[in-house]
Amino acid sequence: MRLRRIAAEYQIAFVGSIWTLHWVFVTLFSALAMHYAYSQPVVKAVGYSLPPLDGWQGYVIQPMRNWDGFWYSLIAEQGYDYHPATTAFWPLYPWTMKLVSNLLVIRPEVAGYFLANLAFLVALVFFHRLVAREWGDGVARRATVLLAFFPTAFYFNAVYSESFFLLFTVLAFYWAKGGRWWLAALAAVLAGMTRNLGVMLAVPLAIIFIKQHWPVLRWHWEKPTRWPTDMLALALIPLGPALYLLYLWIDFGDPLLTLEAQKGWARQQGTPWTAFTMAFEQLRLGWLARLLESPTWETLTSFEVRNSFAEFESLDVIFAFLWIGMLAYSIRRLPFEYWAYSLVLFVLPLFSPSTIHPLMSVPRFLVVLFPLFIGLALLTRRRWLFPVVLIPSATVMALLIIQFSTWFWVS
Repeated sequence: MRLRRIAAEYQIAFVGSIWTLHWVFVTLFSALAMHYAYSQPVVKAVGYSLPPLDGWQGYVIQPMRNWDGFWYSLIAEQGYDYHPATTAFWPLYPWTMKLVSNLLVIRPEVAGYFLANLAFLVALVFFHRLVAREWGDGVARRATVLLAFFPTAFYFNAVYSESFFLLFTVLAFYWAKGGRWWLAALAAVLAGMTRNLGVMLAVPLAIIFIKQHWPVLRWHWEKPTRWPTDMLALALIPLGPALYLLYLWIDFGDPLLTLEAQKGWARQQGTPWTAFTMAFEQLRLGWLARLLESPTWETLTSFEVRNSFAEFESLDVIFAFLWIGMLAYSIRRLPFEYWAYSLVLFVLPLFSPSTIHPLMSVPRFLVVLFPLFIGLALLTRRRWLFPVVLIPSATVMALLIIQFSTWFWVS
């Protein structure tokens, strides 16, 4: 009876079915693309490459280990000492890959694939529960579906850290909202070891804490001994990046080596204005002109169109402006802690544009900004509007899966 109550409370059946549909969708398109579509040459990670996988793994896992999957597998197999450039990738995900790989005697990318998919399932369960507690089951269901079929949501299946980061950020909000501050802090620490921006969870968690304890803080602001002891949990949040920087100091003698490693992706200091200016300078819409001129399957699948779409900032610019629109829409519809978190994580990457792709990885960074999917669910309250958003989103997702599986750059 207890298991049934938990399953009903957390809507395990619904969330599990959405996760299954998502997994089947991604697996089907990635497997077909890798084996039947034109593929670019493999891009090695500082000379490191992965061997082909046999059997079902060749269809299911191999197309989802491309790009950063090579880097995470390299770190899991060889460690950070292999090359300083590996330090650009934060450690929790590859270290967990290594642990599972050693325990189960499987290849690191296979371990990474299963870890990513499991983390995504758990993240969806708690995301649905978090949204349902504040907005009701209808909004929670729409938000879950929209997140699972967002165009870049296939990264949650790939050998990437997106699933880990989504899981820990959702858990941090979920436990903070429930007043379980030490668990919330633990989730924030783990997020901070997964990605450099994880430490920014301090912003929304501080806002939630102040809201919950405002009467005490208001009347005893000058008496720290009267402050809630749970405030100590917030002080743990910087521990995540601190542990990684300490590791780099011990191993390499340079705690800021991870920042230096970003130059390998041609990142430089700048401003959001600089990032967008550079992006528009590189933007080319030749792929769109070709499709309008000859709207055929042959044109859509041609190298010219696929490469033009991949290399000339179209996806980055489109997604950046879509999410700016969602931020504007959500400002008065989401609690401040959700909106502030989304704003901070959207803006900060814009201060380090790349000369290769000025808005590099922005579409992938956006998929973990789960509050904006709550805003999107609120936007699609009208029954007719939900499929108007969902169908194009899933269609673009299928096209991006094909690109990713065949070594065309996506995000």
